[in-house]
Amino acid sequence: MIDNPLPNEIMSQNDEYYFSEQFYEHCRDKAIEIAVKSNLLPELIHDFIEYYTDICCESDEGFSLVNDKSLIDDWWEKNSDMYEDPSPYKDYEPTDLEMMSSFGTKWHDGL
Repeated sequence: MIDNPLPNEIMSQNDEYYFSEQFYEHCRDKAIEIAVKSNLLPELIHDFIEYYTDICCESDEGFSLVNDKSLIDDWWEKNSDMYEDPSPYKDYEPTDLEMMSSFGTKWHDGL
């Protein structure tokens, strides 16, 4: 009987695909956990998930990244120009300067 290496190759490819999917799911779940804990706007969660999974894939220690709000701040610093929102968080309160500038010249003329 001839030993066919093809089934072993296919099983190896399936294993790699399975592990890849498991890693992506883990990264997705951790990104959602960080986003919910940090009060990230719902419309930004998908983009943050993509950013977080990219960081995990590029890192040698993808499973042991520090998972806190600073990751969202780093992501927002790099990508804030793509969005109209001044902050990625739900509980954002604008500064006094931002409030004054939002009224335009009427605000300054009234002073």
